[in-house]
Amino acid sequence: MQSLTPYLDTTFSFDSPGSLAQAGVLDTRAAQVMGSATGHYRAQTVREGLQYFDCHLHFAEPLRIDKVLPESLCIVQVFDGIWQHKVDGTLNQYDAGRLHVLGLSESLEAQDQLPVHSHARMAGVRIAGDALRELAQDDEQFKPLLALMGNGMQFNQLPQSPSLSRLFQQLYRSPYHGSLRRLHYESLSLGVVVELASHLSGLAPKPTLHEDRSRSDLALETRRLLDSSPTAPPTVAQLARQLNVSETTLRRTFNQQFGYSILQHVRRQRLELARLLVLERKWQISQIAYHVGYANPANFCHAYKAYFGHTPGSE
Repeated sequence: MQSLTPYLDTTFSFDSPGSLAQAGVLDTRAAQVMGSATGHYRAQTVREGLQYFDCHLHFAEPLRIDKVLPESLCIVQVFDGIWQHKVDGTLNQYDAGRLHVLGLSESLEAQDQLPVHSHARMAGVRIAGDALRELAQDDEQFKPLLALMGNGMQFNQLPQSPSLSRLFQQLYRSPYHGSLRRLHYESLSLGVVVELASHLSGLAPKPTLHEDRSRSDLALETRRLLDSSPTAPPTVAQLARQLNVSETTLRRTFNQQFGYSILQHVRRQRLELARLLVLERKWQISQIAYHVGYANPANFCHAYKAYFGHTPGSE
């Protein structure tokens, strides 16, 4: 799987102007950074080939970043301010309130250039070309995303998509920390990729279920509500009442959208969280079992082995 270099996983927050060259945003072997900023930046690889990032930066002096971008697809929501860069000599500008997609079918030179006193608040998801091709090979629904990588560079400003904008807002305002935050980032970043693929393939505008909510919106909102409380998720009955649809419609829509049931999703999220807690080695196995919603540690160990192929103790 190809790397997302030069971008690194990092988090920083500057109360006074700090050097971006020393902040660890980019691999300095593959990029040159000149300028300082106040504000925050964070980036995390949520699974192989998929990285989430966001920032709210004010530039105390002109910013210039020279880098080489790899074959990839980058989906960006600018909340306010601007961002602009040249890729292979072509200027691309990211405007506030709009969604943008930068697709590269090969590695290309790029230069970020922003004037003094400018600012940018935005969030984005990067997916490596190899990772995207694997998705498209398994499911034709993702093939329209490959088309966005174009020939060389392709830059698109997307029509308004409330579903995508809402996912980016949820990512930016994630209330979690540690392992829960990583799971939250992974779930919603994948949601961005799925929603964009559906939007481009013409699957997003489905017959409405309630108040013009598409099936895609309903499924994504259901998953968001489930993932917002992974240790004590709402029941199907509670979700159906909150979303004002029948339990049958909710189950069927979720299964059709994601290819697995609500119950399977809840079990998977609980066990993925449990494994992160096991690897942290801070809690006993029984404490982890109770924390992720199992009343009996023996049942938890059985479910863990069935899912991962080994017991939690063998980690």
